[in-house]
Amino acid sequence: MNCIHISKNLFVLIVLTLFCSVKTNAQKMEQNVAAWVGYEMYLPFKEDGRWGLLLEGYSKGNQFVSELQGSFYRVGANYYLKNGNRLGAGVAYQWDLPYDEVSLLYNNPDYRIYEQFIWRIVRKEGNEVWSQRFRMEQRRLGRKDDPNSTSDHFDYYKFENTFRYQVRYQLWFKQRWAAVIYDEVHIRTNAASGNENYLDQNRLYLGTAYSLDKRREIRMELGYMNQIFFKSPDTESGLSRMNHTIRITLTTDLPFKRK
Repeated sequence: MNCIHISKNLFVLIVLTLFCSVKTNAQKMEQNVAAWVGYEMYLPFKEDGRWGLLLEGYSKGNQFVSELQGSFYRVGANYYLKNGNRLGAGVAYQWDLPYDEVSLLYNNPDYRIYEQFIWRIVRKEGNEVWSQRFRMEQRRLGRKDDPNSTSDHFDYYKFENTFRYQVRYQLWFKQRWAAVIYDEVHIRTNAASGNENYLDQNRLYLGTAYSLDKRREIRMELGYMNQIFFKSPDTESGLSRMNHTIRITLTTDLPFKRK
């Protein structure tokens, strides 16, 4: 797949996001201002090696940092193909807290197993990077029969299989500065229950990255993410919400060992 096709995919996703945003804004929905602070690390065991680690974590705040939305952690293994593409798999855990009027009334866990493939195209001596990420997540969501229960016990775990597709563009317009834009859609592949949608959420992101080293292996990224939930499973009555989120992320591709 060439860059023109990826550009079309990104354009279509952005148009769909804007259309859905206008549609959901016309309905009653909860809106929040949030901040996510975390890290996303792809760590090859050795330079130009085949195997590596993925470590990811976020602290999620509502009303910027005055309230807590929850926390998220992911750990996995990556296999680097010779053409620069990546295969990966691992586990993830999310702890959700009630932070708005449509949230579940209790804290709840989200256990995940995931598999992913990242397709990368690098152009202009590394200054332009297109990528597509295909990710499947098998999720087990802790639920209570009585939403007002104060017990730490969960009566059952709801299973969801989610497909996530992200298309991302990154342009280094200066030696250490880059512009980043991506769109990611989440789709339930198993039957949605009750009044939930197959379309779970969409994330549209625009930001900038600053490299802390000349190799561009360690970067700080700051940006805005528009996150729309379409009758999400973590809302009490399957309502929709929109989070206006500031993201601050430390990202790296630093290998454990040089040649």
